[in-house]
Amino acid sequence: MELTTSRRGRRRGALVVMLTVALGVIAACAQPTEVAVERSRDLGDLPRPTETTTETSTDPSTDHSTDPTNGTTPPTGTSTDPTTPGSDPTVPPSTAPGADVFEEGPDKAEREYDDMVEATVADLENSWATFYPEFYGEPYEPLEGGVWPVYPDRSDRVPGCGTSETSYRDILAFAAFYCPLGDFIAYDDGDEGIFGQLIEDLGPSIVPVVIAHEWGHAIQARNGTFDSGQPTIVTEQQADCFSGAWTARARAGDVPGIEFTDTEVQAGMAALIAVRDPIDTSASTPGAHGSGFDRVGAFQAGYLNGTGRCTELIDSPLPLVPNEFSELNADPADRNPDAPFEDSSPDIKDGIFTIVAADLNTYWPLVFESTETPFPVLVVEAAPDPANVGCADLESVEESAGYCQADGTVYYDESFMRELYDQFGDFGVGYVLGTAWSDAAQDLLESPFSDEPRSLLNDCLTGSWVRTILPDENDETSPTATARIEPGDLDEAVQTTLLIGDANADEDIAGTAFEKIDNFRDGALNGLEACSERIPD
Repeated sequence: MELTTSRRGRRRGALVVMLTVALGVIAACAQPTEVAVERSRDLGDLPRPTETTTETSTDPSTDHSTDPTNGTTPPTGTSTDPTTPGSDPTVPPSTAPGADVFEEGPDKAEREYDDMVEATVADLENSWATFYPEFYGEPYEPLEGGVWPVYPDRSDRVPGCGTSETSYRDILAFAAFYCPLGDFIAYDDGDEGIFGQLIEDLGPSIVPVVIAHEWGHAIQARNGTFDSGQPTIVTEQQADCFSGAWTARARAGDVPGIEFTDTEVQAGMAALIAVRDPIDTSASTPGAHGSGFDRVGAFQAGYLNGTGRCTELIDSPLPLVPNEFSELNADPADRNPDAPFEDSSPDIKDGIFTIVAADLNTYWPLVFESTETPFPVLVVEAAPDPANVGCADLESVEESAGYCQADGTVYYDESFMRELYDQFGDFGVGYVLGTAWSDAAQDLLESPFSDEPRSLLNDCLTGSWVRTILPDENDETSPTATARIEPGDLDEAVQTTLLIGDANADEDIAGTAFEKIDNFRDGALNGLEACSERIPD
């Protein structure tokens, strides 16, 4: 995050390590049309962004609603509890075991996820036999080439994709892929690659989620999507959506042999964040998959709305957020997306707290300028004792920030904010601060909410602020903005929700990461009205 040029408790240790360390060695990118993949390789080897003749809109204002500082379009939808996922057509019981498609080979070591893979493959074959005629108007053709685990000691030949065979070294570069040439899926079943690391960190449930994504590419091969000239990012967004729709069925108990809880759903989202595109990758770059914000959004679209919604995403792609540095950062030396944690000096006010507070103190007073009670200019201050703030209406800000109405101050837990900054970047801090200003807005709006509903509305309201500082397709922000979202900032906010969200939907304190991301995206893409309309008159 940076100034605009005119103005310039709980820790999930393995998750934190995975989201910070693994990102140093992963880049998700796609190959030419011969193979659709989740590929891992060193970030330094990624090609620099190139322009193509076809480009997907990166304007997040596509679905914007009324806002005091932007244009007007109708609001879309409201948030949904992830325990009540979108519905798909009823799938009859499977008549074909997954073992008929699962090509495990003679030397395969037993893995804790083997039964899940077999159950997933069986369900995907069976469910798509129902869904495909429903949505595409023709019979479904079963996966002809099978699903192949690839491991170092495999003695039989795994089919190649444009080559004679797929070696274990090949799969290390890809993690998992679908190949239209042989109509097969292959995945890394060894211990050496990043896929194994993600399984260790996030759990075995990510394997079925990845296979459901790759199956989505098999569906695209059947319906002609690969021959339609679509940018890679459009086909990858749809595959993420298909994966989310399948995950919703698993969470609802509709996949025989699979038992998913909120933990498995959040692990799937974390895996998508881990294989997001590197910063400064254009949406038009061949092989682009999208930012973490975009990938999780596509997954949620499928989860909340079902497979039918996913089928619409080729003709009507989801809006994407910018992931490239603008011309304002033409010099690579200026492409540091993080503001300093603290101001550089008393005369140089460039720290993340100063930047965020200044813009929030511009945005919210404008929102309330025509009301009887103006929005106060808030002060931001580290709490000497986060566990005991000493404010009548704010007892603790441990691992958070909070608004004290009595003295007009936003207090924060400095050690927690420092950890967010060091682990993820500056906008983890910015997002948490934003929710405190949103809480002050709820006070003025006389919101009746508390606990989880209030927290989720804070996420939406914070998103509505973000929308005004998020560059549009013309690389412009709101005329009143004093700050600017940089590539990677929204991913940092998404990662932060995985740390501060409720572990499951039954806690009902702050909302799960799924719920928080969904609400944050609603505000960021649909604007203030999408949030404020939830407050009863």
